[in-house]
Amino acid sequence: MDHLLLPSLLLLPLFLAGEVLSVISFNLPSHGCHWTESCHSKWLGGCGSGYIIVDQSDDCKGLCPVADYPACLPFHTHFHCCRPDVPKVSKECIKCKNKLDFGDEYVCCTDCSDPYLLDKNSKLGYCKTESDLVMQLKPLETFRWIVGPWMVCSSPCDGGIRYRDVGCFGNMEDTSIKHYPMDDSRCSSEEMPVRHESCNVKSCEDYSEGNLNTNEQSAMSGWLITILILFGLVAIGGFVLVVYTFYKRRISSSSGVVYIMLDGYS
Repeated sequence: MDHLLLPSLLLLPLFLAGEVLSVISFNLPSHGCHWTESCHSKWLGGCGSGYIIVDQSDDCKGLCPVADYPACLPFHTHFHCCRPDVPKVSKECIKCKNKLDFGDEYVCCTDCSDPYLLDKNSKLGYCKTESDLVMQLKPLETFRWIVGPWMVCSSPCDGGIRYRDVGCFGNMEDTSIKHYPMDDSRCSSEEMPVRHESCNVKSCEDYSEGNLNTNEQSAMSGWLITILILFGLVAIGGFVLVVYTFYKRRISSSSGVVYIMLDGYS
């Protein structure tokens, strides 16, 4: 056993020296995120002062700026390091889908990758890519009531109710963003338009009496027109008869056959 333990003890200082050199050898960039260029011990290695470990990989997962590194020895790995920072003010978040909403402001990465925060109060965080963590104040937001058209009354008479859609909508000063629905509490309750009201309050009996009078007037008008038409036809017929009789008499009086009867001489 002693002859096996002795070589191990001789190699131990070399192993420890390699670990120390590996920790000292890798260079940290001044900002952003990076993968360590060499493999480091999972126990003694790390990202260095000011950086945090966000991921580990034997071959950098192919994300290193140079060709893929060969796989590390057992218990060794590359470290993905990021330097946390407070976001700077920018106007680039409005275009990104991957942004964090903090009510009056957005937090995002300048390349629109996913932002990560270590403290939501101070907004201390980082981006896994080399992009910067930035913050943008939201455009001025206003809220107003929007009403729809009135629907058909529930009754034609004797009083009914009609409804319409009323909703609270938000609108940004950025005209490229259309209005969007919000909770009613965001709009002033005192100015809220009514959602329903009474309609067709007139009694159905009034409509019946009005229809009856209208029918009676229509019937009387019909009879009057019929009588006038009949009188007109009789008058026209009488006039035609008179003209025809006069014409026949005139023809009969202006022509005739005169017969002369002569007695024959014997």
